[in-house]
Amino acid sequence: MLQHYVFIKYQEGTSDEHIHAFKDKMLMLKRTIKEIKHIEVSIDELHEERSWDVVLNMQFSSLEDLRTYQAHPDHVAVMQFNGPNVAHVGALDCHI
Repeated sequence: MLQHYVFIKYQEGTSDEHIHAFKDKMLMLKRTIKEIKHIEVSIDELHEERSWDVVLNMQFSSLEDLRTYQAHPDHVAVMQFNGPNVAHVGALDCHI
């Protein structure tokens, strides 16, 4: 099993509405992308200097499934929606 974490920091002025819409769109991907075994989307509450605004916690059966998800048109559409508001992205992928 592959654990996939993504950390997102938004540009200054990104609305809470956008962040919540992104969360909803990500959660909906589980319905259309069968390779997603598990997904959680968490939004930061503290907004401290070291905080990330959103963290994705996802699981895939294999690296190939992760790559299939990343190239899926529904995922690409969500990234196009979110991308203009993103300042920084980090990721961590590990076997569990």
